[in-house]
Amino acid sequence: MRSFKLHIPLVVALAAALAACNPTKRVPQGAQLLVRNVVGSDAKDLSTDELKSILKQKPNSKVLGQRLYLHLYNFSDPEKTRLVKERSDSLCAIRRVEQAESLAAKNLRRAARGKDPRKLKEKECPRTIRMWLREDVGEAPMVLDSMLTERSVQQLGLYLSKEGYFDATVTDTVHYNRVRFLPKYVPWLFPEKRGKPFRQPKAEVEYRITAGRPYTICTANWFVDDPAIDSLVAASWSASLLVPGMRFDADVLDQERTRITDLLRQRGYLFFTRELLQYAADTSAGEHEVDLQLLFERPLAQGRRGLEGSAEGTAFLLENITVDISAQPAPGLPRQPPDTTSYKANTFLFTGKKPAYRPKALNSSILLKGGAMYSETTHDRTFRRLTNLRVFDRVDIMYDTTGTRAPNRANCRITLLPSKRQGFALEGYGTNRGGFLGTSFSLSYRHKNLARSMGSIDARMALGLEAQQALGQVGTAEEASTQVTRDVLFNTVELGPEVTIRFPRFLFPCWNSEEAWPRAWGRQTAINLLYNYQRRPDYTRTLAKMSFGYEFRRSRTLTINVYPADFNIIRIPVISPEFQAFIRGSRDAVLRDSYTDHVIAGARASLTLNTQEVARDKRNIFLWVPSIQTSGNLLRGINETFDLDQLSDTAGNSFYTMAGVRFAQFVKLESDLRLHHRIHAKSSLAFRVDAGVGIPFGNLEVLPFESSFFSGGANGLRAWRARSVGPGSYRAPLDAYDRVGEVRLEGNAEYRFKLIGYLEGALFLDIGNIWELEENPAKPGSGFKPEYVPGELAIGTGLGARLNFDFFLVRFDLGLQTKDPSLPTGQRWLFQSKSATLATSFGSKLNLNLGIGYPF
Repeated sequence: MRSFKLHIPLVVALAAALAACNPTKRVPQGAQLLVRNVVGSDAKDLSTDELKSILKQKPNSKVLGQRLYLHLYNFSDPEKTRLVKERSDSLCAIRRVEQAESLAAKNLRRAARGKDPRKLKEKECPRTIRMWLREDVGEAPMVLDSMLTERSVQQLGLYLSKEGYFDATVTDTVHYNRVRFLPKYVPWLFPEKRGKPFRQPKAEVEYRITAGRPYTICTANWFVDDPAIDSLVAASWSASLLVPGMRFDADVLDQERTRITDLLRQRGYLFFTRELLQYAADTSAGEHEVDLQLLFERPLAQGRRGLEGSAEGTAFLLENITVDISAQPAPGLPRQPPDTTSYKANTFLFTGKKPAYRPKALNSSILLKGGAMYSETTHDRTFRRLTNLRVFDRVDIMYDTTGTRAPNRANCRITLLPSKRQGFALEGYGTNRGGFLGTSFSLSYRHKNLARSMGSIDARMALGLEAQQALGQVGTAEEASTQVTRDVLFNTVELGPEVTIRFPRFLFPCWNSEEAWPRAWGRQTAINLLYNYQRRPDYTRTLAKMSFGYEFRRSRTLTINVYPADFNIIRIPVISPEFQAFIRGSRDAVLRDSYTDHVIAGARASLTLNTQEVARDKRNIFLWVPSIQTSGNLLRGINETFDLDQLSDTAGNSFYTMAGVRFAQFVKLESDLRLHHRIHAKSSLAFRVDAGVGIPFGNLEVLPFESSFFSGGANGLRAWRARSVGPGSYRAPLDAYDRVGEVRLEGNAEYRFKLIGYLEGALFLDIGNIWELEENPAKPGSGFKPEYVPGELAIGTGLGARLNFDFFLVRFDLGLQTKDPSLPTGQRWLFQSKSATLATSFGSKLNLNLGIGYPF
């Protein structure tokens, strides 16, 4: 008899459970639950979403189409919750009185011994789950309020006036009948849009806007009594945002105030603010036209309000730059008088025998100069560079005009509070890679002021233990994991130190000159040294790495990393006989060369464009990271120039060596594009598109394993284990090793939403695969052919749960293999599976991922 399909009753049961939740359960008698706001306008240039955001009363928020927080609120009975709360508060008050009496008696005994009294530490009264769900998590039903509806009408009218629709009218209508389905989508065929009344006490509010004709700007000018400011504004007026003929828009007017304020603060006007700019509008200029005049005046000044001769209307020159790096004393201790030293006209205050930071090194991050005109951009860049040094807990930059040689001079004082210079950290992690458990530990040391140069050194020693499937252990991950655990708890060991040294400047003097690179560029030198030893059941591998490079911080959005020296040497000193036989039998050049000694010697560079710091509303955040890596080109050129000897491998390919080890030669390009869109405070959308290609040539015919592309895992295609997808439509045997390729295309989409407290949920869709540039005879279907790409894309869907503690996020993602390109055509989609039971259809295609932080 055919097995019963379990997913049908599960869907029916879920639908019945959701339908049983009555959202109007706690709505008072005679009131209506607001379920929807509808805003209609005859003005096409007005955003409906922005109009809805102005409304004073909004329906309860939804998660996946359900009013989850309202259901949680309705879960508890209000009368029972009130009684429990009263009883809890009463018991809590009694305990507080008893604690106060006990503490008073203890303080009397402490006073008799000459000790200071202790204060009572008040604790919050304990709460039940009902109280927590109702007060902290749940949302009370949004009951329709006519007063709030009236205020919403008023707010819409004010907004329309700011948008130039001075004659607009707003009306509201409350509907107690449902919107009929067909009239909602084809209203011209069904003039009657409303049907039967709501079966529950619900209501919709419709706001109808008759905007009319908007007012446009006829003329725009300015008035200021200061000639210097007048000339600056006149010179920049061609860039004004107030263009005759444009619609009157209060937001644009505000942006023009910001533009002029930034202009003047760039030219030395230290005390000029946006509040000194006011508009005068005259609507009698013509039919639906307005004349604008931008007035420069001090609204709170006594008597004359003009700027001429005032501090707000004065362009200031910086006179003295004082940098205070004297550490603050502990509370209760007197402050020692600081000593002074000078460097390039800047004065440094410090305590002790010598400054904790070398003035020369610190001065390279201070862009403000005595005798120069004040500039807000220079001020901001100085603040950011000092903050980015990460050696100060607080950075304050203040200006003072007292005691200067002239009225238009200002002294600058930079106060720096040093942070703790060094520290140790011990960390432990648990891992779960494809069903194989492991653990790792690391001991790290950091010093943030190396040789008083504000350079940092990070030293780390890591130890990892893991259970891994050996080549002879064929089967599923669960079966292999059980066998591994029975034989030995951990059969894989990873050990290695890592040291990273950073300096907030370029090390080479010729590169560090002011002429070569403007001081406005944030500069950093990074040196990384690493050694890694890994012993697995099938082989032993060592990695030695050295890299030297620079980081350019061009602005708050743009960072460039250039590593002209990137050297890696990989050795495989031990390979098990079973693994050697497997490599020989596979006839796979990629696998063969991946497990031989090789050198990666070249350079890499990347560019990071991140709008997170400058996004105005943080609603849309864009991140793009293109990168390039090369290896072996310079070494091959040197070998060919000097006509050095070549060796040959088992396949007859000739190659050069470096210190007796074959070096890889390739060019690798990759692009990582991400977009984060915030829907509202409790939900957002995140997207990522990742594409890359690696082209091996010359000295090594394949990409090294370390530089190859892979897919799957907690941050990729989450329905598959890491390195278990592809390449292409190739179907690997059970004992296949990690799958890598030379081309990768991957796209991810994720809907994130808050659930309860720290708990967040997510729905995700992952699409992608890897390929080899050319068809590999040992892997049929692995070659990259554009016409076959759509059919060879793996698709995974799933849901996730995250524990977000702000500073730390733990992620659980359950992925389902919706489309598997390794299956024959006609069987790749999940619904094309011939299996009739839920266990066989879904169970083998599920993959649980444990991750730290968001996947992208």
